[in-house]
Amino acid sequence: MTHGSGGTTRWDVVVIGSGMGGLTAAAYLAANGKRTLVLEAGEVLGGCTHVFRRKQFEFEVGVHYLGDCGPDGAIPTMLRGVGLDDRIEFRPMDPDGFDTIVYPEVTVKVPRGWDAYLANLIQAFPADAAGLRKFIGVLRALGEATDRITTPSSNQGIARMIASAGPAALWAMVPLGRLLDACKLGNAARSVLSSQASYLSPPHRAATMVHAVFLHNYIRDGGWFPAGGGQVFAAHLASVVRAHGGDWRTHARVRRILVEQGRVTGVELADGERIDTDVVVSNADIKRTFLDLVGRDKLPWWAVKRVDSYRMSLPLFNVYLALDIDLRGRMPITNYFSYPILEPSEKAFDLAERAGTLSEQQIGELYARTPGFVSVQSVKDPACERIAPAGYTNLEVMSAAPADPRFWGVPTGPYDGGRYRREATYLKRKEEITEVLIERAAAIIPNLRDHIVWQEAGSPVTQERYTLSSGGVAYGIDLSWHQFGPFRPIPRTRIKGLFLAGASNSWGPGVEGAMASGVGAAGWVLGRNLGPEIRRGRVYGDTAALPDIPADWDPLMEVGGPEHQRFAPSSS
Repeated sequence: MTHGSGGTTRWDVVVIGSGMGGLTAAAYLAANGKRTLVLEAGEVLGGCTHVFRRKQFEFEVGVHYLGDCGPDGAIPTMLRGVGLDDRIEFRPMDPDGFDTIVYPEVTVKVPRGWDAYLANLIQAFPADAAGLRKFIGVLRALGEATDRITTPSSNQGIARMIASAGPAALWAMVPLGRLLDACKLGNAARSVLSSQASYLSPPHRAATMVHAVFLHNYIRDGGWFPAGGGQVFAAHLASVVRAHGGDWRTHARVRRILVEQGRVTGVELADGERIDTDVVVSNADIKRTFLDLVGRDKLPWWAVKRVDSYRMSLPLFNVYLALDIDLRGRMPITNYFSYPILEPSEKAFDLAERAGTLSEQQIGELYARTPGFVSVQSVKDPACERIAPAGYTNLEVMSAAPADPRFWGVPTGPYDGGRYRREATYLKRKEEITEVLIERAAAIIPNLRDHIVWQEAGSPVTQERYTLSSGGVAYGIDLSWHQFGPFRPIPRTRIKGLFLAGASNSWGPGVEGAMASGVGAAGWVLGRNLGPEIRRGRVYGDTAALPDIPADWDPLMEVGGPEHQRFAPSSS
């Protein structure tokens, strides 16, 4: 399903990629009078927020839960800025534990509120009480000093954060592992505190600020899930684009960003079509954007070297399961971090990052340490029949996975046309990790294996196929201290007319970070800092122009979903 616009070949702005960064930028630009076209290489808008359907189940690719969704939270504020605040409802998760960290020896709930979280930790580890108070004190001060929308958007925002955080600001760019060392915590407490990995950056590299902001976004108001699933974001943002004179197209892979004398002049699609524009916002992978779409020949040697040197985050492996039992009302609305070994996470990260050179015995050691993040979607939105019909459960288990193609036996990834789905090593690794993650879920849900009626897995190679990201990563460049804050790319580039949005920007990954990057990119294009404006309640565009939502509204079909995945309500 491809949408054109009456043969128009010139646009004010072309946005490459329809992840949350690209679609948010497009919505804000269109609402501010820019004729904006979104080009998506795949068949569905939404990037890592899109869904797919199998039989009577709808599975989430990337939206498992959200933080900062209270009345004045960052996500509702960004939606409000384009008139969507009353179109997406957020369902709260269990305030006593929206996350539950489970080791064989200890279980700790992560509740709403810093005081409650500290109390849970001290109850679990009374001998570490002093160190825990210090650790949580630093994280809380940094988190409460940060506004995810405005802090990264300017030097003034960063300065305000530093002033507000006080002495804790000294820890902001220090690796989290050093703070754990300074707090002199025991092995068990340290393991639990590093279990919620900072967007898959290990403690010895992740800036303490990353972990503080990640936790504060959830602990402040608790965890939330969007009613109707993650696809509602793309459907509503796309409606803003069209309501304000813009458009979007699927199956529209960009081959080149056209640059002449250091200035954007348009884009060229894979089929040779040229679209003229003076402004491009790229929500594509940052390395692909510069090295392939712009081209190494258009960049100075030092810029090529810098982009080449970016360390990417680890990718994810996802297992999707449907069960013939219904857990609605029978389990808390929480996520589980299911760990097999009580040890700090550094060892598992080290093995995963060296996986391409490991022996089979060492790979077995990696699997023995691999945790599983268990997200039961049908419990989070029990009224949505698309997720799972009555009597059934829809859940996902995921974990960090090796990125090295040698581990997967795939010399050339799908971005470059490589085939992988029948390769023996690839199939072996995929089956092995699937079994590991099912075991992690079975540690949470007794007799789970007896009730599986649908099973499917997605590897980093699968992610590369659908999102064209380097190494199949979902979180952009690694959130190491030397790739964070002022060391992270901003939306403006050295090429006039080229701007960036997405997980690799200053705002970081996740739905919230990507959306904030889109607001930031739109602001750079318009020459205004939009973050403070929307914080003051500014709404752009014409909310009356947005379409009505019929009773049978299907967000997947609204943004290019394939006809064979059209939802058919159960007759039972």
